[in-house]
Amino acid sequence: MNRNKLIKGIGKGIAILIVVIIIAAAAGGGYYYYTISHPSKKVVTITYYDDLAPSEAKAFDDVIIPEFEAAHPNIKVSLVVESADDIVTSIESLEKAGDVGSTVIAEDNMVIGELLYAGDIMNLTPYSVNISIPSMIPSMTNLMHYEQQVYHGIYFIPFRGNIPLVWYNTSTFKALNLSLPQNWNQLMSDAKIIYEKTGVKPIMFQGHGGASTSTELYQWMVQAGGNPFVFNDSGDIEAFTYLDELSAYFAPNYIHGYWGSYKGLVSNEYYILDYQWPYIYATMESEGLNVTDVGFYPGPSGPVNNDHLVGGDVLAIPKGATHLSDLLLFVRFLLSTQVQRDIITILGEPAVNANAYNNLPSNISALFKAELEAFQNAFFREPVPWISEWNTIADKVFVQIVEDHAPTSEIPSILSSANAEMYSYLATTYNSTVAHEYEEGVFAPLYG
Repeated sequence: MNRNKLIKGIGKGIAILIVVIIIAAAAGGGYYYYTISHPSKKVVTITYYDDLAPSEAKAFDDVIIPEFEAAHPNIKVSLVVESADDIVTSIESLEKAGDVGSTVIAEDNMVIGELLYAGDIMNLTPYSVNISIPSMIPSMTNLMHYEQQVYHGIYFIPFRGNIPLVWYNTSTFKALNLSLPQNWNQLMSDAKIIYEKTGVKPIMFQGHGGASTSTELYQWMVQAGGNPFVFNDSGDIEAFTYLDELSAYFAPNYIHGYWGSYKGLVSNEYYILDYQWPYIYATMESEGLNVTDVGFYPGPSGPVNNDHLVGGDVLAIPKGATHLSDLLLFVRFLLSTQVQRDIITILGEPAVNANAYNNLPSNISALFKAELEAFQNAFFREPVPWISEWNTIADKVFVQIVEDHAPTSEIPSILSSANAEMYSYLATTYNSTVAHEYEEGVFAPLYG
């Protein structure tokens, strides 16, 4: 069984494509010409699944969905808010019951792999020209073209991109006359100087385990030239060796650090907040925290590259969905400049439509300029259905090497053991061919 054969229900030799291709934009308003067929004249209700916080759901219900319904009076949209995992369960249930109906989903770009490999997502290749936008961020387009080479079919499209940034206390860096670290060596040096001058271990790392830790580790390993999925190539070893050394300057509470850790940055518990999503800026402001001294930038380059992991959500249509013309209209609307701008200004999340970044309000323009800069060198994690198992093993490795400080000489063997554990899981859960492909590096970061 190779990568193609993992995808049930799609057929021999057919695999996945994640691609965005250029279409002609209609004049004004962010809408585009639509040529496959006219939307329904009867009233159709689209069920739209998304994993949203309450404030985000309110933005969809009060602003975004009404904009669409006003432009398309014969189409109504019913928002269903579920977690990423629950969306998978819901779609699988609808598929089994043959009751998909008029359904669109926005799903985490890693969790989508579960639906994709199960064959539950529609191949949108025949309709790609009708749902793509010409102003997609170039790196996103490049990544999608790479996916086209690898997977050969359109199954989902970027919707809300997300790249974590490095956050820092500007006053501390100014007081110590330090410039922002541009590479790993400078980060180590600055951390040492800050600790010596202030007595505070300055770096907060997401060390509590779970998806936040493994997501961050993935980027560190890529920047050292590694393929994180195999655990034990030279870049992976270099990344873990470096993080073990850097942990001498981790804030004591880093073992509890996760995506929601940020308050210590403004209370002088630490001065460098390692890779966090951009939404925390709006969160800090909403909580009344003083963000005057909060700075942010894409972060230092690794020994090999300064590539950035793209998180966020993608759009997909379940296999067997009805009223496809109306669903495609809605997908294209969600990618329009207006909606993508709403995603930035209302939801506080990065967009994948470059036009949405033009003339942003002054209070957020610098933040999203940093996001746009990070998007210039971006990659996806391949959406493999076994990402949860990889996360679990990566967490264990982090504990052994960084938290428990295994001897440096043992780091290669610890990572080789992780590789063997992942190999065994794939051989048992899938078969030896999939495990062999894993060992050969077939599953890897996705680049343009």
